[in-house]
Amino acid sequence: MTRILVILDGAAEPLWPWPSTLEEARMPALDVLCDRGAVARVATTPAGLEPGSEVGIPTLLGAPPSAPVDRGLVEAAAAGLDVPAGASAWRVDLHHPDGRRAVTAEALLLAPDVARALPDHDVQHLKGHRFLAVGTTRPELRAVAALDAFVWADGAGLDPVLDGTTTVVAAPGAASGCARLLGARVVNPQGATGDVGSDLAAKAGAALHALRDGARTVVVHVGGADEAAHHRDRLGKRVMLEAADTDVIGPLARAAAAHGGTIAVTSDHATCVETGRHHGDPVPAVIAGPGIARGGAVRLHERLVVRSPIWDGPFTPAPSSAQEARR
Repeated sequence: MTRILVILDGAAEPLWPWPSTLEEARMPALDVLCDRGAVARVATTPAGLEPGSEVGIPTLLGAPPSAPVDRGLVEAAAAGLDVPAGASAWRVDLHHPDGRRAVTAEALLLAPDVARALPDHDVQHLKGHRFLAVGTTRPELRAVAALDAFVWADGAGLDPVLDGTTTVVAAPGAASGCARLLGARVVNPQGATGDVGSDLAAKAGAALHALRDGARTVVVHVGGADEAAHHRDRLGKRVMLEAADTDVIGPLARAAAAHGGTIAVTSDHATCVETGRHHGDPVPAVIAGPGIARGGAVRLHERLVVRSPIWDGPFTPAPSSAQEARR
């Protein structure tokens, strides 16, 4: 059976007394899926691990990590870079002292300073606040000009448990890197940036093309809501969620129905728009399609699912949870 998974990166948020952006956003296509599908929560951050895309995405793809994932190797795989024998790759982030991520213009302006500070490494700017440093020793860098520098910790790789029957449509970034390391086919559509300016229609088009080519599982990653949350931009996050509903969820829900398949929508982790930080609580999820009994909340947001069952994955709801009476 055809399976479609839409990952709204960082869409969920911790439960606050006021509405979340998922609660505020107008997402009619997602509401329809909730009306005819099963709604609950998915645990995307295994116990003992920090929440992040390098953990949540493999978990959603059926390969939950048992140890922290090496984000440098994920970024290198996303960029299509071969790490030489005897060397390793480290991701390096630039932040303002108050925790805000540096924007692309700031990072590009400081790129020569980052390279000079790491003369024994091959340094390249990835996007936004992100850099990649390849070398034989861990980079030692704490600050560049007025910005703080953070070098990600070493970690484990991801085993190739998937194959070409799974296609992941994403911008060059964590989703692409995780998918390549896991063995899936990866498509980076032109105009897909992973940020608030990403061409979501191009992602949907690439997913539809993969379905026509016979892919059994198609995953579409949408990163803009997470980026907006990291910049503490509530309006930007809401706009990205609404755009994803129109340009991605709606067309793919129609395609799933046409193929007699299932479609699931969830997030890889929560990102608080108030603090810009990740959270590892289970995230709202919906699955709809043949054999999926209607049940759970009538909309997909944190307040309505706070007491809902927790599934192991987006395509594996427990039989009892699918029969849960609607709230």
